[in-house]
Amino acid sequence: MTAPASSSAPTRSENALVWGMAISQTLAIGCLFHSFTLFLAPMQQEFGWTSTQMTGAFTLGLVTADLIAIPMGQWIDRHGGHFVMSVGATTAAVCLAAWSQVGSLAGFYLLWFCMGVSMGGTMGNASAAVVAANTRDYRRGITIISILAGLSSTIVVPIVSYLLIHYGWRTAVISLAVMQFLGPACINAYLLRGTVGSRTAEYARKKESLAAGRPSGLSSDNVSPLRTALMTPAFWLLAIAASVHWYSITALNVHIMPFLQQRGVSHDLSVLIFSINGPAAVLARVGLHFFDRNGSAKRIGRIAFPSFGLGMLLLIFVAPLGTWGLITYAVVFGAAGGVLMIVRATAIAEIFGLRGYGAISGALSTVSIIPRTCAPVTIAMMAESFGSYEPVLWILFGFIVIGTAAFYLASAGPMKNG
Repeated sequence: MTAPASSSAPTRSENALVWGMAISQTLAIGCLFHSFTLFLAPMQQEFGWTSTQMTGAFTLGLVTADLIAIPMGQWIDRHGGHFVMSVGATTAAVCLAAWSQVGSLAGFYLLWFCMGVSMGGTMGNASAAVVAANTRDYRRGITIISILAGLSSTIVVPIVSYLLIHYGWRTAVISLAVMQFLGPACINAYLLRGTVGSRTAEYARKKESLAAGRPSGLSSDNVSPLRTALMTPAFWLLAIAASVHWYSITALNVHIMPFLQQRGVSHDLSVLIFSINGPAAVLARVGLHFFDRNGSAKRIGRIAFPSFGLGMLLLIFVAPLGTWGLITYAVVFGAAGGVLMIVRATAIAEIFGLRGYGAISGALSTVSIIPRTCAPVTIAMMAESFGSYEPVLWILFGFIVIGTAAFYLASAGPMKNG
């Protein structure tokens, strides 16, 4: 199944791997991420827990996932994704089942800590690392996964919402556990058999050489790709760009509704504007897949990052002109943000190569923990301090300018193309 990246047509097994990972990621993201908000109200009503207490458990899971991303990525680089992603997805299913029986806040936090460990080994970076090491066209694979994963809330949330309304929150959580087991756990266990990591062959050569009493092989094998990446300005510049992207997306996902209502936009129109971002991101990814399959992350990122900033300017200036101004903002900002998710994943391979992809990708996630987790509260604090969201938008635009400059500098050197 291993092969270097090329423009050759993918084999049937590679197609199965890519589409299997896409389905696995779609269900996992829907079950472990998007569905959480549905359970806030019914659990608050039953237990009397505050929204802050409950979202704190969810935040703990996300932080844990990012902290564990580096060792998980290193494991996948060395051994492939079969063990980590199968066990991780199964563990998540068990945790979801246990969630349906939870009765204490401490137990809820413990479950989400365990959920975070499983997410760190099954979602996002993990699937990208597997596809990068086991397909000839990693760009195509990562793009397909991103397209389908963008539909996760559309697919999973309505099903869970229906079960929650008609059968209660505990039954709805059980349905998530079943979905997680029959989907990601079974798919990962079956499809990832025999997959390798970006450094599997390298470690096998070392093991054989040491067993035979010979030197461990090429001197480059002894150099950690993660350590090498961390010593380059390109990594930290890419980390700044990725952090700005995450911070901006997270901030507006949480605060766009109150901001629009502060401007006098009706609730129904605010919901419409908020809901456009997801489909715009998916459509942009689909367009990228069909019209620019072999496009480099450098070129695409240098278009998408300024477009991201343009979306913010539209929100500042064009949105007051009416409904179509707001819709234009949502389409541009959502499309650019969606494409940047792919750029982040493919830029790692282009700038640093495929060797050590999992560990380097995990390190970028770890570095972005603080921007992702502090975005909602820092934006709220700034809005309260200024008495309005308007100055906050300019600050966000300034961050995006910095992120755009950082990406341009990070991608200024020669590309390795995997």
